[in-house]
Amino acid sequence: MEGLKNIMEEAVEYQLNKLLPTMPNVCSCENCRLDMATYALNRLSPQYVRTDTGALFQKLNNSSQQAEVEILATVISAINTIGAHPHHD
Repeated sequence: MEGLKNIMEEAVEYQLNKLLPTMPNVCSCENCRLDMATYALNRLSPQYVRTDTGALFQKLNNSSQQAEVEILATVISAINTIGAHPHHD
């Protein structure tokens, strides 16, 4: 539906952009990045918002230490899993 946004997509993309440059032995092509994001997003609870105010509120909630650790751990798991078994040569 138009007008809905899953805030977790931004959080996962942010972590991928931060972590992948520190891991030169892991493929970071667009296909692998999308697979990593898909892997992580399917394991995190979606957080849909409709307004800018809702987005700001959810981002504040995601800035708690527990939420940050959960997102970080899930993205690291995605990088390790997809990095070990990329869907290309």
